[in-house]
Amino acid sequence: MIRVQKEDFDVGLELANLTKNNFKIGGLASFVGLVRDMTGPDTISSMTLEHYPGMTERALKNIEGEAWEMWPLAASLIIHRYGKLKPGDQIVLVAAASAHRKA
Repeated sequence: MIRVQKEDFDVGLELANLTKNNFKIGGLASFVGLVRDMTGPDTISSMTLEHYPGMTERALKNIEGEAWEMWPLAASLIIHRYGKLKPGDQIVLVAAASAHRKA
């Protein structure tokens, strides 16, 4: 599943929804990307991520497809935000679930 959105997301809720009623899942891995403030002269107060509908989803779908080809996944999720974001804000959530932890 791919979602590109302005709104923030609740990691716990998203992971619960991804695995809901799928009792064959034995392993769930996730990554949350955050906006960080650079140190030194490159500090930021915010950043703006642009979104090109169609192109963004297609690129994320390709990444998701590569993961499905490499591992026996039961479910996957990519949420990527766009718009004005500040240090500490969540940018991306990537999650993959499989029957076995090793996968």
